[in-house]
Amino acid sequence: MLSAVFRSRKNLSENGFIEKIMGQAGYKTIFAIATPPGRSAIAVIRISGPLAGDAPALFGAACPPAGQFLVTRLVLDQLVIDQVILLFMKAPFSSTAEDVCEIHCHGSRAVIDVLLARLGAEDGFAMAKPGEFTYRGFMNGKMDLSGVEGLADLIEAETATQLHQAWAQIDGALRAPVMAWRGELVGIAAQLEALIDFADEDLPASVEGALRTSTSDLQSALASHLDDGGAGELVRDGVTIALIGPVNVGKSTILNALAGRSAAIVSDEAGTTRDIIQIRLDLGGVPATVMDTAGIRDESGKIEAEGIRRSVEAAGFANLVLVILDGSDPAWPAACDKIDQLTGQPKFYILNKADQGLSAPNATASGDMMSISAKDPADIETLIERLAKLLVPLNHSDASVIITRQRHRHAMQEAHDALGRALGHDFQHVPEMAAEDFRIAAVALGRITGEIDVEELLGSIFSAFCIGK
Repeated sequence: MLSAVFRSRKNLSENGFIEKIMGQAGYKTIFAIATPPGRSAIAVIRISGPLAGDAPALFGAACPPAGQFLVTRLVLDQLVIDQVILLFMKAPFSSTAEDVCEIHCHGSRAVIDVLLARLGAEDGFAMAKPGEFTYRGFMNGKMDLSGVEGLADLIEAETATQLHQAWAQIDGALRAPVMAWRGELVGIAAQLEALIDFADEDLPASVEGALRTSTSDLQSALASHLDDGGAGELVRDGVTIALIGPVNVGKSTILNALAGRSAAIVSDEAGTTRDIIQIRLDLGGVPATVMDTAGIRDESGKIEAEGIRRSVEAAGFANLVLVILDGSDPAWPAACDKIDQLTGQPKFYILNKADQGLSAPNATASGDMMSISAKDPADIETLIERLAKLLVPLNHSDASVIITRQRHRHAMQEAHDALGRALGHDFQHVPEMAAEDFRIAAVALGRITGEIDVEELLGSIFSAFCIGK
């Protein structure tokens, strides 16, 4: 039956499955340090599971009431280990939906090692695997799979835009529409099941028309979200920009100006840059990797020739090739044509050395070209703004940009295509064919949130987390 497709992972908890697993003898209380390793003022040790409330007693301390904290000393073998803050959260009111105890201790390596060693020596306790805390939260219904991915993105966020997008994902920017779409599929699937069960009954034309309209509207909704220019992935993954151009046109100077530091050697000597130099840049909220490459010229030694080859190769993988030219040199159009032949990637042209006068001042009227002086900070700021508009055309603070991973895009595309095939079937005479395509669409959408069997994804997703998360 199609209804089996729509069984929620939450049913596991509602039916007591999770609780049964937690009550089994082999179900361990896990612990791990949740703060970065190394010396620090404070470290946090997280403990989650049925024995979490008993952990303080291992050090001669009482567990505070749920929702409260306690300042106390931890003692082992009659020796004071540390003075700490203890927090306790009662299931299901924790991130894992289990009993959780946190020990906020001093970040001394000695303190941490003693505490972890004592917990590890106690029966029923086990060191957490990477992502195991989040995994338990997922299995216990605290978040869906897209929320888990949003949490991973939050931890890795480098820019404010990435931060906002991650929180939108955690708060359901993707989950909400996916669940709504699946809800519509439930209604359509239920009517098709009735047709299959009562095949001798004729389907009124008005009913079939309504089903087709609903299916078409749903397909259009998926299409509109898929047609987003890959904005969410751009924000999450970042972009790559390759600086390419003839020798001595100011590529390294521009790179240093973008970086705000001397990342590349600047010299009047041709062929100074022979290897690729990279910097990271916050480009309109999107992390960008900017690569300075070897200058392009016909006559060069073996080492420089290898640098040029690498330059062309790097340009082939860039989201944007920033072609740097000497605008004061009358020969720049010929150099531009030569570079155009080297790579077919999207390009933006910079006529540098505008302070020395442009040989063709009208050339910058094109939308894909501008003139600057790399020595002018105002010109560099204008360049950054221009690049941001080129590579980040959408308003990424808009939570409607919901697709952040290729996994999401592939699943939504599969659902969209399945609905298209469903519309091609005769609902009246062969409802089984349409029903199968609706099932495929439902399964695809279910993979996004984890409502459908996603066992093959769990290992790769949760293993990316740190030990204490």
